[in-house]
Amino acid sequence: MPLRRSHTKSHHGCVQCKQRRIKCDESRPTCGPCQKKKVSCVFKSHFIQAPPHHRVEEPFIRANSLVHEGPRLPLLELELLNHWHVATVQTLIHEKSTDTVLRVFVPQEALSHPFLMHSMLSLSALHLGHHGSIERRHQYIEAAMTHHNTSLSLCTPLLNNVTPENCHALFAFSCFVATFAFAAYGPKAHPRAQSVSDVLEVFKLVRGVASIVRQARPWIEAGRMRDLLQVGRQPRDRPEMTQSQELYTRLLSLHERQRQDDGVACYDSPSSVVARSSWELLNLLHLSTTLENPAAILRWPALMDSMYLDLLQHENGMALLVLAHYGVALDIMIESWWMAGWGRFLVNLVLDRLGPQSEPELAWAQEALNRRDAEH
Repeated sequence: MPLRRSHTKSHHGCVQCKQRRIKCDESRPTCGPCQKKKVSCVFKSHFIQAPPHHRVEEPFIRANSLVHEGPRLPLLELELLNHWHVATVQTLIHEKSTDTVLRVFVPQEALSHPFLMHSMLSLSALHLGHHGSIERRHQYIEAAMTHHNTSLSLCTPLLNNVTPENCHALFAFSCFVATFAFAAYGPKAHPRAQSVSDVLEVFKLVRGVASIVRQARPWIEAGRMRDLLQVGRQPRDRPEMTQSQELYTRLLSLHERQRQDDGVACYDSPSSVVARSSWELLNLLHLSTTLENPAAILRWPALMDSMYLDLLQHENGMALLVLAHYGVALDIMIESWWMAGWGRFLVNLVLDRLGPQSEPELAWAQEALNRRDAEH
């Protein structure tokens, strides 16, 4: 008697094949036997058993697709944030307490205030644009301008509503914007620019910093950003001290001439305005030379008489001469990438506006700048 051929049992066959007691090939939606008989095919079980190789590969494929199809990391922004911590901060600090503020407290504030984060990234990108690879310089500068414009648009609505909650972020932001302006609109970025208006725009940003400080000083002094209000001591080299003293003597002489010309003139006369503004510059020069506080000179745009800005706009001769003295002061006092070239830029700007008749008056300024260039 012939043996009956065995077959693999089907556990998930259709109802019709089970009733007929035949093997179902479990093809869906209609199995082979039902298709041949041209009858309806019904499966009770909805489980589909995948082939073995699918069970192994599907999880891997799914996980792999998540990696490639998920949100892309903002690599440029991560690079800028890293550069902020490892390089940019070092160009802004004067002492250890300031280092902690810029590396720790400012980024923490920026997590809650996007305008400050964009301002940080803009300054970091601009620093990379000045010192990074030439191949990527355009990319960095473009990123700097994009983040800068975004920070301004986000922050502008808040400037008229300074509160204890946002004052620290606004204060840090205003400091960064002024620094950004010196770097982005200065002679290194625009070597052919010879416009008093460009200088005034930067000066107005510095005055904006002072405006926020005036509104919120008690809150800032009580908070973690207070060390940004202080400028650390930096010992000066002897040649720099000698040049600073010469500058002070010449500016004092110019100030005395203005006071003599002033006489009984009214408070808002050009000579009175120039005299008050030059006196503020003299006080800052004194701080710079006697207290070894060179960065104090950066405060002058915030302290000068507002009418002095109008005199500069109208290219008043004496106002421009004082501006040339400020240029020499910047060249002597400030050594930083974001102020590079500003001293000579201001002196050349004044020479250009006043013409050849100013050359004897400013010959000493050109010599001082040339000596500085030779020393470096």
